[in-house]
Amino acid sequence: MSNKDKILVVTFQSLSAKSGEGMARLCYYLSGELHKKGLLEKLVVHSKGKYDTNFPSEPVSSFSRVYLLILNRLYRMFNIKTHKFRFAQELLYDWFCSMKLSSSTKILLSTQPYLKRTFRKAKKLGIKTILLPGTPEDNSIYNITTEENKKLNTNVIDGYTYKKRNNYYNESLKYVDLVIGFFPNVYRSYVESITYKGRIVDLPGHMPPDLSPVTIDKKDLDKNEFIIGYLAYTVALKGLQYLLEAWQDIMQDQKRTGLKLMIAGPILPAVAQYIDKNFKELEQVSYVGQVTDVAGFMKQTDLFVVPSLVDAGPASALEAAHYAVPVLITDNCGSAELIGKGEGGGYIVPIKDKNALKENIIWAYTNREANAAKGMQAKKNLDNYSFSEYISTLSEFLEKELND
Repeated sequence: MSNKDKILVVTFQSLSAKSGEGMARLCYYLSGELHKKGLLEKLVVHSKGKYDTNFPSEPVSSFSRVYLLILNRLYRMFNIKTHKFRFAQELLYDWFCSMKLSSSTKILLSTQPYLKRTFRKAKKLGIKTILLPGTPEDNSIYNITTEENKKLNTNVIDGYTYKKRNNYYNESLKYVDLVIGFFPNVYRSYVESITYKGRIVDLPGHMPPDLSPVTIDKKDLDKNEFIIGYLAYTVALKGLQYLLEAWQDIMQDQKRTGLKLMIAGPILPAVAQYIDKNFKELEQVSYVGQVTDVAGFMKQTDLFVVPSLVDAGPASALEAAHYAVPVLITDNCGSAELIGKGEGGGYIVPIKDKNALKENIIWAYTNREANAAKGMQAKKNLDNYSFSEYISTLSEFLEKELND
């Protein structure tokens, strides 16, 4: 490695006041660590806005704020489909990002997979391309979404079922040299991929929510109510339909006094129609809509359910853990690994398994003291996890790749 060899870090998200949005947060802290080692060329984000960093960083284009503003106005004015709007932004980002490669770039590290032009140019220049995706392999998501749309009797197209975007993704993967599996389910999806055939490294981590420390009050185990909580922007992949199937069986099997299901967050119209058609008469369920006080929601919840069919690191699961709420989560969620550490901070079940959801809800309701103990273990798992240690481990790995 020469003194000029550097790592270019790129992310589709933008900077925020504290770090960055989504995977840009990881890139922000990683870039800071690489800069300390003298290994960072710069961090490229979609837009910096008024924010700055103590290491080299820049927007993908000096016009990015302008074109994003124009695109957003066109999106609202002409009611452009969300998946097409997203893909247009990604194509523009790719165009400008390809111009950021330089003679000093030895490694291109990207959290954004839709970079065919940039990855192809990197390959021509002899630059090693490393993908650190925040979500599982797109084709696996495409298959799950397509299957679920059949169940819901809908043909709604989203980012993962938009064929132009999916094809662009597959073309982009041809130029990737290495994929780092940040979440365990992301790693598995790339190992099982029929499209990607390059190197895959399992380097599991998590991004804990940036929340203030809290004092946990002792649970009232003798209260009449036992509340099951669910909070998400609900699309088909969030798996709410399976939670409702489990709840339907619970209600038909035996009504349990005080057991309630509280569903929060907006619901995609296609999913809402399915729910209205199949679960309209369900008892002991309340739909509370948009929640602004997440802490208040979590504190009244005795068990939090994340029934997602595929999810990277649902923040809601870790927010629940922060407030010592045990989490019932599927094994295709990246956060399940952290929740399940030690004696287990909750319950991990297969996707689409209403019986497993039902059994664990009933167990938690029946064994309240043991359930509350799982909540404390979930908090312990989250509190003991060090994001800074992960950043250090990741930077050391990249340094070795730079020296190869």
